[in-house]
Amino acid sequence: MDIVINDNLELEQELTIDQQRETVSASDVANLLTSKIVIAGANFSDVAFMETMLKISGFTDITGVNDAAGVMENLRLGISDDICDVDLIVLDHSLTDMTANDLRQKMDLFDEWRLIPIIALTNESHWDHAQVLSDLDHGVTSLLYRPMTAESFPPAVMTALAVKKERDEVAQRQLQLEDELSTLKVMEARLQFSVTHDDLTGLSNRRRLEEALELSLTNTLNFNTSSALFYIDLDSFKVLNDAEGHEAGDALLVQVANTLRSYFSVKDTLVRIGSDEYAVLVDDIEQNMAMEQAEGLRNLFDGYRFEYNEHCYHLSVSIGMKIIVGRDEQSAGEVLSHANQACFTAKTRGRNRVHLFSLDDREMHSLRHSVEWAPRIRAALKQENFLLEFQPIHSVASSEVTHYECLIRMRGEEGTLYYPNDFIPVAEAMGLIHQIDFWVVNHAFDLMSTMSSAISITINLSGNIFLDQNLYSLIEKKLADTGVEPNRVVFEITETSAISNFEQTKAMVERLRGLGCRFALDDFGAGFNSYSYLKHFPVDILKIDGGFITNLVNDPVDQLLVKSMIDIAHSLGKKTVAEFVEHQSTMDLLKSYGVDYVQGYLVGKPQASLPTL
Repeated sequence: MDIVINDNLELEQELTIDQQRETVSASDVANLLTSKIVIAGANFSDVAFMETMLKISGFTDITGVNDAAGVMENLRLGISDDICDVDLIVLDHSLTDMTANDLRQKMDLFDEWRLIPIIALTNESHWDHAQVLSDLDHGVTSLLYRPMTAESFPPAVMTALAVKKERDEVAQRQLQLEDELSTLKVMEARLQFSVTHDDLTGLSNRRRLEEALELSLTNTLNFNTSSALFYIDLDSFKVLNDAEGHEAGDALLVQVANTLRSYFSVKDTLVRIGSDEYAVLVDDIEQNMAMEQAEGLRNLFDGYRFEYNEHCYHLSVSIGMKIIVGRDEQSAGEVLSHANQACFTAKTRGRNRVHLFSLDDREMHSLRHSVEWAPRIRAALKQENFLLEFQPIHSVASSEVTHYECLIRMRGEEGTLYYPNDFIPVAEAMGLIHQIDFWVVNHAFDLMSTMSSAISITINLSGNIFLDQNLYSLIEKKLADTGVEPNRVVFEITETSAISNFEQTKAMVERLRGLGCRFALDDFGAGFNSYSYLKHFPVDILKIDGGFITNLVNDPVDQLLVKSMIDIAHSLGKKTVAEFVEHQSTMDLLKSYGVDYVQGYLVGKPQASLPTL
């Protein structure tokens, strides 16, 4: 009983192992039987005998030839799409004009023939060790001896064809691996290139520039040389990019990159830094030569023509330059930052120019001032650290204060009070001025609701706020919520702001006047176009620029101009306000000219509170 059980277990294990082994399917055998076989021998009867044995065994595609020319013809005609359809050659030693060695040498010359197996038939019926080594050394797959039998020949052919199939699969897999490896190498090369180069222009990128700068700093320090970094910014690139689209912008960037390649030496490091910014590092160059090269580049781009969709654009560049000397002991980041700052200064001073970096550049001091003040302004808005002061405006006719002008202040650390000149320019540059405008409107209306209805308030607004449609909605809501009479509200806008966006500003002013609010044109007379715009701009009050008032008593020209302003304003039905009135003599003179209101220290200084109801 134990023996039977053990035998069954062994049988089950053998079956399991056999099932795990890969078996040859019927389709595989059928494919091998359709393989193309060429039998070559000088003896016709031997060739015919072998053909018959193979056909009886199921092989269907057999060709017999009797000379070397027939073998080569079958090989040549069998090539199609870089593949030969001959799967096996049976070569009889009776074929005296071609040996296995000759055939293999010819077949190894072509990839299409290299994997085709050869079965060699010997004339000897006994083992010849030397012959075996010779034939196998010449690429013979199998060596068969006479006499040929049906039991030995077809199985040898089947084995050789199976070997051929395996060779083809291995070769195909090797080609696939080679293709995959080539693709990976291309991808790796592209990746390595993209790490240090710009995809659009093919120039180096910032990472490559920083590496070159580090090397340049080392060289200048150790060999007492100097280098120059050019920071190049395209002027008005945004105009073209917005007008024609990004495709046009990309085309221009590539064209500029090619222009830079032709201008600088191949040993110089050319880099695309940003959207429309480039940098070029030139080693071993003195400052004078670098300035000449930078000016030459600027001249090259002065009036630079770029045509797209039948439109012609004229561009220029602003160039910032930083001279690198070893004694500065700077980092690559500092050098790049200084060159960028020099470029910023060049653009600020009018564009289309070259500027050499200097620690004394006032533009950078202004920029740093803005960077320092921006978070303070945001914090003041969030923490309610803004406050209003009020300066009285005196009516000449009634000798009473009828208006107060809102003047904004900002409370800093430890109670420090900052005036508009400290933070308003920064707010305008950093996009915070509208938030301040809305803050002033909200608080001014709330204060007016607690004041006598005989008192009006003038509110200063920035020019661009009149392009914001939210302004109208806010004022309309505040009028409804507070119950303030609209004619008590006077909005002040400077002449310069009114002119910069004349049509849009005029439209908003007319809408707000439709609510009943009034408007004053501040700093009137400061611009050259004052009178030409006055007859078209819908304002109720003209505030004469203080520059004409401070020395009015002693300056006959100011007297003539101020009198003419008052007369013209009255002829147009508008009231006038004279600012900066500090002396009674000035007051008397203005009164004789017919001015309606005066404002200044003679009447009253700004105060923190207003008279309440």
